[in-house]
Amino acid sequence: MSEPTKCAHELCTCTCPPGEKYCCQLCEDSSDTMTLSCDCRHTECGGEM
Repeated sequence: MSEPTKCAHELCTCTCPPGEKYCCQLCEDSSDTMTLSCDCRHTECGGEM
């Protein structure tokens, strides 16, 4: 079993599902947009600048 990986969105602190680069579609869609926080709303995420 592989280790969980951090979401590729710069500010997101969530872990990704196995084999995925992002924790959710919202993070993938906003990955190329400059933001001050992560808006994925997962309870584990503390993603703020």
